[in-house]
Amino acid sequence: MRVFFIVCAVLGTISAIGLYVMLLGFRIKINLGFSLPKGKTIPIEKFIPQTIYGYTVFIAVIGYAGLLLYPLDMPWFFLVPILLMSGMIVNFIGAYLLLPAFENFWGGKRPTPEEIEGCDATAIENISGEGYGRVRVKYLERKYIFDCISVYHTDIMKGETVTVVTGEGELLFVQKQDEIFEVLKEDNNV
Repeated sequence: MRVFFIVCAVLGTISAIGLYVMLLGFRIKINLGFSLPKGKTIPIEKFIPQTIYGYTVFIAVIGYAGLLLYPLDMPWFFLVPILLMSGMIVNFIGAYLLLPAFENFWGGKRPTPEEIEGCDATAIENISGEGYGRVRVKYLERKYIFDCISVYHTDIMKGETVTVVTGEGELLFVQKQDEIFEVLKEDNNV
């Protein structure tokens, strides 16, 4: 049983650190997005915090708690519920107390897409018309970075100013300045 706890602690810790490094790599502009059938991509960080990262932390906590409780020589029917509860408690504290506190400390409460509709944003990287990229939005004297997709699937260059059309969750749909007029002109010429 002790070997099981050691394996859980080591694998959970290595996995959690590895996923954290992947998230950091994504924020440093290393594109780790998943490709979807229609040429769109979804950033990997959308999947990690809610599911996979929580599972790795859960496994690590079970390993460490098991190693702490193993010397007490408890029967398994007491030990298993304690281990499961400790994993759930740590994940709850991380997801509902630490993460929001960190986000508020780091950048304040992020505005919703509805609040920033119509605002100007600046592309902080080249955005492919068939993929996604990131923009910086200034809202109430603070700057926020959002993932975005070009509405008309046009390429947007780094530093170009765009307008936020709408959004869903933390993903914004943006267009170049006056792009709607160019699209209408193209439609009339056809």
